[in-house]
Amino acid sequence: MLRPFRVSDAPAVHEYGSDPVVTEHTDFGPNTWDDTLGYLQTATKPTPPTIELGITLRGDDTVVGAVHAHPEAPGTWEMGWVLRRDLWGQGIMTEAAGAVFDYLASQDDVAVIFARCRPANVASAKVMEKLGMRYVETIARDREVGGEWFDSRVYEAELRTAPRVTA
Repeated sequence: MLRPFRVSDAPAVHEYGSDPVVTEHTDFGPNTWDDTLGYLQTATKPTPPTIELGITLRGDDTVVGAVHAHPEAPGTWEMGWVLRRDLWGQGIMTEAAGAVFDYLASQDDVAVIFARCRPANVASAKVMEKLGMRYVETIARDREVGGEWFDSRVYEAELRTAPRVTA
C-alpha cells in the first residue's frame, strides 16, 4: 500500500534510514535521528508535483519504505525508492514502484521515466527492468555523497516523444 508520510512515521522511517546495509547504495544515510526528522519535514509536505509516498504492508500501517518521483525536465521524471531490508526479495518494491510508474505513465505530459542506481545495486536494477526500463548508460562520478563520488547506472522507459522546450 502507498500513502502520504506523517510525522508520526519517524520511528519506522528511521529504522530503515539508519540501517547502513539499506543505505549502502543510496544518496543518504545512515541517518541520524535529526536526519530522519528533517527528511519527514519535506516528505510530509512534498512540493507539487513531486511524489513522496510511504510503503506499508496490507493490514499494517507501519511504513517500511518509500517511493519518490520528481520532474527532472519537461516530460521527464526520475524515480527512486528504498525498502526495509528484512522485506527485500519479496516483490514489494516492484509492486510499489510499479504503481507510481503506472500513474506517471498514464499522464499525457510524461514522456520519459528514469531511475539510477549504483553499479553494485543489482536488486534495484532488476526492479527497473521489471518496470519496463532499459539500461541506457553508466555515468562515472555521477553523485557525491559524504565527500565520495559514485557512479550510476541509468535506466529509462521512453513512453512517448518528450515535449519540446521553447524559449
